[in-house]
Amino acid sequence: MNMLTPEELEGRLNAHRELMIDMLAAMIGGEAATADFLRKLRSDATFKDNEEDPGVLPEQGFAIENAAAVELRSILEAAKARASAEIR
Repeated sequence: MNMLTPEELEGRLNAHRELMIDMLAAMIGGEAATADFLRKLRSDATFKDNEEDPGVLPEQGFAIENAAAVELRSILEAAKARASAEIR
């Protein structure tokens, strides 16, 4: 098993916590809140980690945010795949 750095673990846990809070708030808030939730999820999943300069590695300060964005992207891709499979 791959060992996660403390920053990666914290970022992934933060992503799950925020996702659960936002998802429950959207469920409570109705259709408009759900649409806002999906828009926010897509936005959060596109956190940039110094992509404008590929020679630069992200600083440790961004490691947690980057790990959270990677986790959100992974969850979003899995959800899209599952939704697509259920439609068929």
